[in-house]
Amino acid sequence: MRRTLSSPAKLAIGLAVFSMPALSATNVVFMMADDLGWNDVGYHGSEIRTPNIDSIAQRGIQLNRYYATPLCSPTRAALLTGRIPLRYGVDRPIETMGGLPETERLLTDVLKTAGYETAIVGKWHLGLVHVKYHPYNRGFDTSYGHLGPAVDYWTHIWDGGHDWHRNGKVLNEEGYTTELIGKAAERAISERDTAKPLFLYVAFNAPHGPLQAPPESVSAYDSIQNPRRRTYAAMVSEMDRAVGGILKTLEEHELTDDTLIVWCSDNGGAVRLGADNSPLRGGKGGAFEGGIRVPAVVWKPGVIEGGQTLTQVMTVADWFPTIAAATGIDLGADSELDGLNMWPALTNGEVVGRTKPYVAGVFDSVALIDGSWKYVEPLPRGGSGVAHLFRLDKDPEEREDLAEVEPERFEAMREQLRSFPRAATIAPDVTPPPGPRRGRPGGPPPPNAGGEGARRPPGRGGGAVDGWKEITKAPWVEAADR
Repeated sequence: MRRTLSSPAKLAIGLAVFSMPALSATNVVFMMADDLGWNDVGYHGSEIRTPNIDSIAQRGIQLNRYYATPLCSPTRAALLTGRIPLRYGVDRPIETMGGLPETERLLTDVLKTAGYETAIVGKWHLGLVHVKYHPYNRGFDTSYGHLGPAVDYWTHIWDGGHDWHRNGKVLNEEGYTTELIGKAAERAISERDTAKPLFLYVAFNAPHGPLQAPPESVSAYDSIQNPRRRTYAAMVSEMDRAVGGILKTLEEHELTDDTLIVWCSDNGGAVRLGADNSPLRGGKGGAFEGGIRVPAVVWKPGVIEGGQTLTQVMTVADWFPTIAAATGIDLGADSELDGLNMWPALTNGEVVGRTKPYVAGVFDSVALIDGSWKYVEPLPRGGSGVAHLFRLDKDPEEREDLAEVEPERFEAMREQLRSFPRAATIAPDVTPPPGPRRGRPGGPPPPNAGGEGARRPPGRGGGAVDGWKEITKAPWVEAADR
């Protein structure tokens, strides 16, 4: 039986009315890296060893023209809404701003309505200052990890406060975050409700800064001369090891054949922290290819397999309708999504026609991609502010600006982009309380930790301000553990 679900405008009614058993036994494990560059995976020829991620690519499909957005929060928003985040004001990282608008229908809402168990482990970054924006209030049955943009990998400190939780309660826990996230994902699989299919969103914070990794992992890359690249490589390997643990757990529970497995990056890598986006131009924060075209692989045994490469454009917003199709959920003809159902392309190699261009961008760098053509305005931070036109099928490295050669196309794409509806940046619900400046992780690694940028404040475990708990228990916010 297939059921049509409501559009965003009908969300309140639709979710109240449709409560039904799951339409498919297909589990979904969606894994996302944080700030990983195009040339930071083994299957792209990197010196970084990623055998477990490579195994997904070898058994499934590599997405060769997969586009995210230039920054963390907008990509995560597009994944869960199926809509371009500029439409609803998520045009930069969400820190002291409010959160992902409650008016948006989320993929988790649809899956829960269809009878799925939903879980998130890792990084949220879609709303911190009020509990209404936290994952356990946005369609996830269980949640674990950190809410803000980054944490110290060992102490779980962000901006002077402890940001680590389980189901809304602050969690004091020892360990390296990448390993903890991997183990939590394994537990989510092992301890799932066997009467329901599972949607598991594994949002690694690796290899986002600060640059920290176990010393034995760092030493395994002694051949890399650049110390930042060396630690960065170790962080990627730690994430790959966690991916391997998740794949092994699926196999141990005989779930591999019944699971759609996705792995991708949220945006291009930060070159200053050791990432490599070559041969693509640019990186994190900008709308050149190196900032938005990212590695991605997908595998579903017996359905999506064979070590193939998909050359069609696919975007992060496409996952919403694609996962719905894979799990047998009919979103209905009135669905107001920007994303397209790419299931026919993934399973049968069909060409899915894109009736409108993809808009990938943030507040100061936006691109319009229409097939082989790409318009970018303005340049990423530090650039000249001049718009560009590229033909990606002949110039994937964006070396030749065709703005003057193709003036009519340039003006037409400029007008398309400028006419795209953009909401004002979401505003904070409240003024954050006085305290340390937000946005920079800090805190101590254990004495044997490797990596750069770690500092040890006095009194580990007792001297730091519990910033996350202070924010969520401020007078204007309902306590997270009530």
